[in-house]
Amino acid sequence: MVEGSGACWFGAPGFEVLRVADDGAELVIEVETTASAVGCGRCGVRARAKDRRWVTVRDAPSGSRAVLVRWRKRVWACPDAECPAKTWTELSPLVAPRRVLTARAAEWAADRVASVEGTPASIAAQFGVSWSTVWTAVERIGRQRVEDPDRVGPAAMVGFDETVMQPAHRRRRRRFITAVVDVGTGQILDVFEGRDARDLRAWMAAMPPDWLARIEVVSVDPHEGYRSAVTGPTSPLRDVTIVVDPFHIVRLGNAAVTRCRQRVQAETLEHRGWKGDPLYDVRKLLLMGAERLDDIGWDRLHRALRDGDPDGEVRDCWVAKEKLRDVYLTNDPDEAAGRLDDVIEWCSDADSGPELRRLAKTLKRWRQQILNRHSTGASNGPVEAANLLIKQVKRSGRGFRNLDNYRLRILLAGGTNPMRETPQVTSIRIALDSVEARWFGFRAGRSRPGSYPGASFAVTRIGVGRQPRLMSTTSASGC
Repeated sequence: MVEGSGACWFGAPGFEVLRVADDGAELVIEVETTASAVGCGRCGVRARAKDRRWVTVRDAPSGSRAVLVRWRKRVWACPDAECPAKTWTELSPLVAPRRVLTARAAEWAADRVASVEGTPASIAAQFGVSWSTVWTAVERIGRQRVEDPDRVGPAAMVGFDETVMQPAHRRRRRRFITAVVDVGTGQILDVFEGRDARDLRAWMAAMPPDWLARIEVVSVDPHEGYRSAVTGPTSPLRDVTIVVDPFHIVRLGNAAVTRCRQRVQAETLEHRGWKGDPLYDVRKLLLMGAERLDDIGWDRLHRALRDGDPDGEVRDCWVAKEKLRDVYLTNDPDEAAGRLDDVIEWCSDADSGPELRRLAKTLKRWRQQILNRHSTGASNGPVEAANLLIKQVKRSGRGFRNLDNYRLRILLAGGTNPMRETPQVTSIRIALDSVEARWFGFRAGRSRPGSYPGASFAVTRIGVGRQPRLMSTTSASGC
């Protein structure tokens, strides 16, 4: 038991601590106000103290210990018999009437939820109150922060990307939400349900026209719904520059490699990939950047392609994926255009598999938007970071059914405290010396210089039809 007085214990002006009980797990603080005289709110006459009554509320924790505040509340009476006020209890901004949590406890709970370090359920358990009590406080404070007109400032570059809110069910389709992110700061500006063109058009219609007019660049993934909504004849963003971010483009190349590997496995082994199968054992190496492979990795990859890829189809996809990554290794728009056209030509070859032909069609359809990355420097990196935060919110809540609550939690976590300005990445520099010496070659019947930047070697692939090919280089003794 600790006894003392002074506002320093409670940390609230106008209060005096009467007693503090500490049992190691919880602090119980008894307080009262220091006011000795007040005036009647109706007539202004000096009131007299009539009675006191105890009010118990939960305060913000002290370290890991819960804090229970017992306020010895004064009851005042107006001495003027004709005054309609009669009696009243004193008020404090710290403890609102009929509230279970103090104002700073509610702010603390909202901050914990915003940082994704706590959930309403865990905070309720710590306070010893119900979930609804905590959520009511968090929702009240959260909406004040989210609906603040100064929360969203002007944005020159915004990004759109969708995540799954609810997975598909036998009675419903998957529900998507789209996050709108300020690419410059990483702040989540808004969240709306859906990912179709009509959903994006509805969101734009609800936004202030003067705010939309300041947007110069829109970063998206290669989803036709976004492009059709942004470039539509009635769209307020029809004149902006659309950029497809590198992450999704490189992912398309990785997806082509994976689909091709799975198809070749099924055709050659007549089963899905199993442990011990050549291509299955290097499935991660196939998706790894070539510059990250060491000598052991190169040897494993070469043996797997030799033993499990008789027609060189997986190898062709791997080459396409690496050439696609090369597009982003230069800052020169003209050079990037040449490299992208080289990838499209490579994938469009008559001998290409269905995965490469599909990739070529996608790259052709989004060619200009891909190259806009080099002229604007825009990246969807902050958008992907926002998606990660959204997934953390979803995981902390173990899923959501209520879109309004989900949106509030997301904006509270990532929409009220923008990150520091993200520097625009204008170049990616990778040492390619070891990569150049291990280039896998070109399609059968071709003989031309390697296309890696600065490559001085030539590679020839020899073969007939879809027979196995031999590879040789002028700068290295094979790979």
